Amino acid sequence: MSEPQRNTRISARDTAGLTATILFVGVASLFVIMAVKFPQLYILATYEDLLGEWTQVFFFAATLIGSLFLTRYTHPYRLFFAVLALACFYVVGEEISWGQRLFSFASPEFFQHHNLQQEVNLHNFLTGPTATWQKRIVEIGLVAGLAGYGLIYPLLQRNGNRLAQWLADHGLPVPPLYLSPYFITGALCEVRLFSFNEAEIAELLIAMALAFLTLHYILLNQGEQAPVTPWMPAIAMAGVVLICFSGAGSVSWYCWKSPRLHSQMAKRITAGQKKFAKRYCRYGDWQNAAGLYESLLSKNPEDRGLLRSLARTYKEMEDEQRSLAANDKTIPLDMIHYRWDPRQIAVNLSLFQSLQETGKKDKGLPYLARAMEESHNKVLSEPDNADSFHQCGKCLQAKGDTSADKEQVARAVSMKPASKKYLQAYRGSL
Repeated sequence: MSEPQRNTRISARDTAGLTATILFVGVASLFVIMAVKFPQLYILATYEDLLGEWTQVFFFAATLIGSLFLTRYTHPYRLFFAVLALACFYVVGEEISWGQRLFSFASPEFFQHHNLQQEVNLHNFLTGPTATWQKRIVEIGLVAGLAGYGLIYPLLQRNGNRLAQWLADHGLPVPPLYLSPYFITGALCEVRLFSFNEAEIAELLIAMALAFLTLHYILLNQGEQAPVTPWMPAIAMAGVVLICFSGAGSVSWYCWKSPRLHSQMAKRITAGQKKFAKRYCRYGDWQNAAGLYESLLSKNPEDRGLLRSLARTYKEMEDEQRSLAANDKTIPLDMIHYRWDPRQIAVNLSLFQSLQETGKKDKGLPYLARAMEESHNKVLSEPDNADSFHQCGKCLQAKGDTSADKEQVARAVSMKPASKKYLQAYRGSL
């Protein structure tokens, strides 16, 4: 290879590294800004069937196409890219549940009974919304694999390690080090330190890293035939990003405008708002929590649970006026349900809590007593019902008897150990 070609190759690699770094910083910063300032956008970017997941699909599809292209060349990495193409085909299919989310066909009975999300895919037989030992093993394997392949392997190969060089010579392509931030951040997100849907960010970063990896080797092979201009890698990487993000945005917009798919997406957004409102509360970000509760109430203004949650959030923000106003809206709604059936445990408990928050604890005590009585009767009449003990625990918690509350919730957990609701209640009682 001539000296001008070698200099061009080095210059092209530098521009590729700079472009990859800029894109990484941009994507990572965007997620941080959305999480801190724009929770509604963060939900769209990290929730299933929404913009973020479709972006992952397009980047994995780009990796699939690039890998297939690379199988044309007779080099040591042909088998690797053939396997990567097959893996990406599987991932793309699994991400969209093999077309189920687009075409809305019902899950066969086998998937409804054994799949953790009742969807037509294979990975949710082992992993899903609930914690399982299989899921933990998969996560540990992913973290080790991402760190090992994305950072340790290229460093060892660069420093002349014999094993790494042997692997590079016998079929395992070395990822350029400028992709290591994608792999390492993806590994850290898989650990889910903050329980903020970081696994979705991990999938996007991994998909981007693999797409750029295939592009890197395509350009290397092209460079063997003709010189690669300095800005060709930067233009190619930017083009892939533009196509993938535009494609994801277009498909997401189509799904949102489709009468058949719109309601499913709206339900997922609502579920995400509820979960993230609680998560923001857990981290003391009352402003974002209040914004999410307000958005939820704009769709369902008579939801008493949301009103109580919003009132508590305002109270934490030291906005007594708005806290009282939210509780004042809850009480008449509770009274409507109370008149229908004064024995409802949840309604009596809600009335006590709302009256207590508005400074009328004495008026609320009879409702607490009624809730305690009904929950005790329910435990006696339905001893095999985990919810009986859960409700009894909630009443005891409202009364201030934390030790008895913990005991009751623990019994509910022992009866239904897979229930996230009971597990969360138990952790809250500790």
